[in-house]
Amino acid sequence: MRDTLRLGLILMLICAVSGGSLAYVYGITSKIIDERRAKEIAQSMKTVLPSAEDFAELPEVDLSAIREDKSFADVEAVYTGSVGGSVEGIVAKLAASGYGGKITLLVGVKADRSVSGLQVLSHGETPGLGAKITNLGFQEQFIGKGASSAALAVSKDGGEIQAISGATISSRGVVAGVNTARNLVSTLGFAGGAAR
Repeated sequence: MRDTLRLGLILMLICAVSGGSLAYVYGITSKIIDERRAKEIAQSMKTVLPSAEDFAELPEVDLSAIREDKSFADVEAVYTGSVGGSVEGIVAKLAASGYGGKITLLVGVKADRSVSGLQVLSHGETPGLGAKITNLGFQEQFIGKGASSAALAVSKDGGEIQAISGATISSRGVVAGVNTARNLVSTLGFAGGAAR
């Protein structure tokens, strides 16, 4: 009985020391990880909206109001990009439906609704087919398009975006995500670089 109690106390002491050590290390490293993540996000935003210098995240209250519209339900975050207080456009992080599940995108859209950049952050698309949505050649064809009010579409649907051969569903998913980001510019009321 004494041996069992002694072993239990030793085990409890080892667990307490281990747990305390893990908490201490987490407290130190979590700040570093958060700083790196913030730098990566800032760099990604600068990549998809290069004309902007400063980025401000849309408050959760405003984002929640936007998500009430079902067409914006998959929008995860919205950042306004500006230069000297003048809004250049937005960067939207959103999830679009693809063939293999959700495609997480970061889309930069200028105030005139034209696409300034696109990054695929994550996806579950088929390797060798739908996974080609990460290719720069596919993504770059969006840049500069969309200033008109017409929705972008793949060429099979009468649009000017060339779908990836054998991966039309994945291509349509990215196009739908980009159109959602373009529609956000109108919903937020940006025109000509200023908020209405």
